[in-house]
Amino acid sequence: MSVSSKKTFFLLSGLLVMVFLMTPSVSLSADNRIGVIMTGNIPYYQELHKAFMARLGREGISAKTEVILQNPYPDAISLSNAARKLIVADVDVIVVYGASAAVSVLHEQTRIPMVYAAAYEPFMSQIKTRNSTGITIKLSPSRLLRYLRELTQISALAVVYSGNEADSLFQFREISKLAGQYGFKIEAVNLNRHQEAKTKLSGIKMDALFVTGSSVAHMAMPAIGELSRERKIPLASFLLCRDSHAVVALSTSPVEQGEKAAEKVIKILEGVSPEKVRVETAQDVELVFNFKEAVSMGWKMPMDLVTEATRLIK
Repeated sequence: MSVSSKKTFFLLSGLLVMVFLMTPSVSLSADNRIGVIMTGNIPYYQELHKAFMARLGREGISAKTEVILQNPYPDAISLSNAARKLIVADVDVIVVYGASAAVSVLHEQTRIPMVYAAAYEPFMSQIKTRNSTGITIKLSPSRLLRYLRELTQISALAVVYSGNEADSLFQFREISKLAGQYGFKIEAVNLNRHQEAKTKLSGIKMDALFVTGSSVAHMAMPAIGELSRERKIPLASFLLCRDSHAVVALSTSPVEQGEKAAEKVIKILEGVSPEKVRVETAQDVELVFNFKEAVSMGWKMPMDLVTEATRLIK
C-alpha cells in the first residue's frame, strides 16, 4: 500500500469512528451506571429500593446496568460524600430516596440527571431542582394532629425532628404553627444521632408524640415506640413509618415510589431529558391505625379514624 493510500485509509477509519461515537444509541448499552443514595437503615427505603430494582428487572434493565448503592448516615457530610462518590464514578443517573439526599446532590451542581423519590411536598417545590425529576409525597400533618387530639387531651406535644435534614425541619415548623392554632405547647426534640432519642425524650413532660419524616428519627423509632408504650403516650408519625411503632401513621406506598422512580430512570437512560419527564405526586396514601395499641392503652376510640383507616392493626 502506498503512503498516500495509507493516509486515506487512516483518515476514513478515523471519520467512521467519529460518526459511530456521535450517533445516538437506539438501545440501552451494557455499561449503564445508576447511582443510588439510600440514607439510613430504614425499612421504608429498603422496600422502595427493592421495588425499584424489581421494576428494572422486569424491564430487562438490571441485567445490563451496574447499580452503585451508597448508604450514608443521614447527615450533611455523609450525604455530600455519597453524592461526590457517585459523581466521580461518572454514573448516568443518580437516584435518591428522601429530600435531604436530593439537596446534597443539588449542592454539588452536577450535570448528571437526578431522580428523587419519597421527597416531601411542599418542601421540594421550594428548592431548585435543575436537571431532575421524581415523585413526591404530599401528606397532611394537620390530619394526624386531629387524630391525636381525639385520642387524648394534649397540652404539650413532643415533636421529634432533625435540624440537619431540611425537609424534617420544614415539617417541624409546619407542626409548630398548627400547634399554636390548637393552643398547645411544642416540646422540640432535635436529633443529630438516632442514639440520642431516648435520652432527649426522657426528661420531657408531654401528652403525645409526633415523629416527622426525618431519617434519623425513623432510625430511632424502636426506642421512641418503647418510650411511648412505657409512658402510655400516643405516638403519631408520617412519611416513612408503616409499622406498629406508631398508633397512627400517614404514609405512601414504597412500592409505588420505587416503580415510578424506575420508570423515570428508564426514560432518562433512553435519552429523554429529565426536564421532559413529569414530576408526580404519590397517589397511594395509607392511613394506618394501631387499634390493638389504642385499646390496650385505654385511649378514646375515634370512630372516624377507625372507618377512615386503610389499614387496621388488630
